[in-house]
Amino acid sequence: MSVVTVYKSINQYYKRNSSTIWLLGIVFLGVVLRLYGIWNIPFTDDELSVESRLHYQSFRELIQLGVLCEGHPAGVQVFVWLWTKCFGFSEIAIRFPFLILGIAIIPLSYQIGKQWFNANVGLFIAAYFTTSQYIIFHSVVARPYVVGLFFSLLMIRYWSLLIFEQKYTLKNMIIMGLSAALCAYTHQFSMFFAFLLGVAGLAMAEKKHIWKYILACLFALVLYLPHLPILLKQMQLGGVGGADGWLGKPTPVFFEMYFKYIFHFSIYVYVIVAIVVFYYAFKNRKQWQYVWKKQVLSVLLFLIPLFVAYFYSIHINPVLQFNVLIFSFPFVLLFLFSMIDSNFNVLKKIFLLLMLIAMLYSLLVERRHYELMRQQWFEISAKKAIECKNKCGNQQLGIMLNMEIPFLSYYERKYNEHIPNLLYREYALTDKSFHTLLQQQQSDYLLVGGLSDVQLAMIKEIYPYVLSIEKCFTTEIILFSKIPQKQVIKFKPLYTRHILLDTVSLDSTIDFITIDELYLSEISPSRYVLICVAAEYQSKDTNSNAYLVLETWYKDKLLDWRGVETKNITRKAQQKQYVYIPLRYELLIKNSRKMRNVRLKTYLWYPDQARDVYFSNAYISVYEDNEIIYGLVERLK
Repeated sequence: MSVVTVYKSINQYYKRNSSTIWLLGIVFLGVVLRLYGIWNIPFTDDELSVESRLHYQSFRELIQLGVLCEGHPAGVQVFVWLWTKCFGFSEIAIRFPFLILGIAIIPLSYQIGKQWFNANVGLFIAAYFTTSQYIIFHSVVARPYVVGLFFSLLMIRYWSLLIFEQKYTLKNMIIMGLSAALCAYTHQFSMFFAFLLGVAGLAMAEKKHIWKYILACLFALVLYLPHLPILLKQMQLGGVGGADGWLGKPTPVFFEMYFKYIFHFSIYVYVIVAIVVFYYAFKNRKQWQYVWKKQVLSVLLFLIPLFVAYFYSIHINPVLQFNVLIFSFPFVLLFLFSMIDSNFNVLKKIFLLLMLIAMLYSLLVERRHYELMRQQWFEISAKKAIECKNKCGNQQLGIMLNMEIPFLSYYERKYNEHIPNLLYREYALTDKSFHTLLQQQQSDYLLVGGLSDVQLAMIKEIYPYVLSIEKCFTTEIILFSKIPQKQVIKFKPLYTRHILLDTVSLDSTIDFITIDELYLSEISPSRYVLICVAAEYQSKDTNSNAYLVLETWYKDKLLDWRGVETKNITRKAQQKQYVYIPLRYELLIKNSRKMRNVRLKTYLWYPDQARDVYFSNAYISVYEDNEIIYGLVERLK
C-alpha cells in the first residue's frame, strides 16, 4: 500500500469522523487539566466541612448530625459517607467520584449542544467546559456543584429526547425522572433548575404525549418524597446569609463580576468569544427563525435562577454566589454559540483552536489557577505549625489558627502530630478577650492564620517582628516574634503619616477631629492595598466612648463607612492603648481602574458631649496587599 493511499484513507476517515476526533482531543485535554497537580491540592474549607461530618457509625446519626445541621440536601453527604467506608478519607479518595463526573460532563455537554443545534455548537461548548476555571475548580473539589451539574445535564439530555425528538420510550422517561430527582437530592438550586425545566416541558410537550411527560415528572416527585422531611427541617435554618450567616447581600456589581469570572477576566477570551458570537450571528442571520425559540428558552433558564437568587438574597436571606448558578450555566453557552452552523470548515477549526488557546492562557497565566489551588491555608498552616513546633519547642511557640476544631483534627490525624492551638472558630473572641489572650502568652514566637486584620494589628503590639509570611487564598499565615532576628521581614509602606493630637483642644463644640484625607490613586493604582488607621488614646473609664472612623468615597458618593467605638476596646481606664481600623480595599473595589476616583477620609468622632477619651497620636499606613486573597473568584490585578 502506497503512502498516497494511506494518506487518502486517513484523510477520508478524518473527514467522516472529524467532530468525534476533535471531541476526543477536547476530552483528553479536559482530563489533563483536571488531573494536573491533583495530588498537591489541599482540601478547601467546604471539603473539610464535608469530611468532618462523615465520622458517624449509623445512617440515623449521619442524617441527624451531619445533614440536618447544614443547608444542603442529603444526597452528596450520604454518598460520600458510604464511599469513604470503602476507600478511606484521603483527599484523592474523597475527590475521585467528583473528578470522574467533572470529566463526564465534557462529552455530555457536547451531546446537548449537538442535540439542541448541531455538532459544532457541541464542540464549542465542550471546549469551554474543558478549559473553564469555573468548571475545572468544581470538578476537583468534593462539593455538590459538579454532581448537580452532571445530573442537570443528564436531565437536559433526556428531557430533550422527550420534548424535541418525541422519543417517549420507557428508558428515556425513567432516566429523565431519575435525573430530576437526583438534581433535587444534590442541591436546592439544581432542584430549582429541574423544576423550571420540568415546567418548560409541560408548556412544550405535544398533547398526545403530555400524559407520558407528566408520568416522568411524577416519577421524579415520588423518588424525592423520602427527602421531603429533611427539606422542611432545613428550611428552618438561617442559611449562609442573614444575622447568623457569613454571606452578605449582593449588589448590582455581582452581575458584572459573574460574567467577567466565567470569561476569566481576560481580554483575549472576551475578544475571541465576541468574534465567534457576532460573526456567526451575522453570517447565519437567516437561521435565527429556526433557533429563536431555543434561544429564548436558554435565556430564561439561566436568567430566572439568577434573578430569583438575587432578589431572594436581598429581601429574605443571602444565598447568591457563583456556585449556585453553575447548574444553569450551560444555557449561557447554548445561547452564545447557537448561531454556529453545521459546516465544520477550516474557519470554525481556527476559531475553536483560538478559543482553546485563549482559555488555556488565561487559566494558566492570567488566573494562575493551579498556583492558587495549592494555596488553601488549612493544610499549609497545619504543616507550618508542626514545623515550627519541632524547631522552636512547645514552650517557645504559640499557635493561633482560627479554624474549626474538626478541620485541625483532620491534619493531626493525617500527620500524626498534636497541634496545641489556642484559637478555634467555634469559640469566637471579642477584641478585648483576644488582647487578653495575647497578653497571657509567654512564648517568644507566635504562628497565626485565619485571623482578622484587627487581631493582626493587636499582635504587632506584643510581637512586633515578622519572620515569615505565606500568602494564601482568603488569608495569610504569619510567624511573629517578640525578639528581633536576622530574617525579619520589613514591610515598606506605600504611604505613612503620624499625626500628633496633643495640641488639639477639646470642648463641647468639637465633634470631629480630622486625621487624614487623601486619594488612593496618589498612593497606588492597584486595588490590592491595605489601609491601617490606628489611634493611641486613654479613657477616663471603660465605658467612656469615642469613635475612630474611616470613610471611603467614590466620585463624591459615600461607598463605605466604618467606625470603631473605644468602649468596645478599652481594657483598663487611664492606660494608653490603641484602636484600629484596617481595611483591604479589594473588598470594596473590584476593578483597579476605579481607584483613581476613590478618596478616603479618617477622623475621630465624639457623638456625646462628654470628652472622657483623650487621643494623643494617630497613624495611617498603606501597604501592598495579598493579591491572591480572593484570586480564585476575582480579578488578580
